[in-house]
This record gives sequence, structure tokens and C-alpha cells, in this order.
Amino acid sequence: MNEYKIKIKEFSLKNKIYNLKLEKIIIHTGIAKNNKDKIFIKNVFESIEYISGQKPIFSKIKKSISNFKSKIGEVAGIYTTLRKIKMWNFYHKLICVVIPRVKEFKGIKEKSIDRFGNLHFGITDISVFPDFYKEINIGLNISIIIKNLKNNFKNFYKIINFPIK
Repeated sequence: MNEYKIKIKEFSLKNKIYNLKLEKIIIHTGIAKNNKDKIFIKNVFESIEYISGQKPIFSKIKKSISNFKSKIGEVAGIYTTLRKIKMWNFYHKLICVVIPRVKEFKGIKEKSIDRFGNLHFGITDISVFPDFYKEINIGLNISIIIKNLKNNFKNFYKIINFPIK
């Protein structure tokens, strides 16, 4: 964790307002297709809690759409937001353990970075996380949010050892 912070400080600008900072990591999965199955929802909830190290939150449907057979108040997904020490611990686990275990991984494309420098990517199988014991076939969406970054985001991700093509 400290090695990343030291590299970021070396890369930072002179003005403190523009210093680079990894603000938060959001882990999300959608379960709208199986939102009637309470056992499945419980297993997904426990698995995200196990992976992230903190209790996740249910995201609920705000507007009913008849084509999707969704009603207001039903569970659409489960997410959690990691900050500070838990964020750095998850980031280190993601870089050192999880991403190398993904089959045929060649790096994340630069298209995954939005115009603000935030990185969004998905992991198709949750079983790549170490010591994961449940047989659940779901994927995760992971968003890495950066604060105070104008245009030098590609170098920033190289500094914190993120594998970008």
C-alpha cells in the first residue's frame, strides 16, 4: 500500500489542489434476472461481502419496465464502495492475485478509461478470487475512481502497476 502512495507522490504536481489520488473502488454485480430467488441473492450478497471485506448494499429498481418484468423496489444489483485501507487492500489483491488468475488475460484496453480518467472493467467469473468456496456463476463490474486527474491518467495507471494495453 505504501509503495503505491510513494509512487503517486513522486508523480504529483506542485500544487496540492491537483495532486493525484485514488478515491474509491466500486464493486457491482447485477442480479435482475434472478431477483426472485432469495437463496441466490443471499449467496451473491455473501460472496461480495467476502471478496470486498465489507457489507454490500442492494440497489433497487426505481422505475418499473414491463418488457423486463421488473417492479419498483425489486433488487436489481448488489454493490459496495471501498475507500481508504480496504480500498488499497482490495487493489493489491486485485493486481497481485486476481488478474493473473484470469484466463488469457492480456491487459485492460484503454477504451475502459473514461474521459475523467476513471477505469471500468469486468471480471466474468467470480471464482478467480482466492479461497472462494461458493459455486456461483456471476461476474463483477469494478470501477476505479480517481480524484484530481486532468489528462495524465495513462501514466497514473502505469505508476500504480495496473495492466493496461
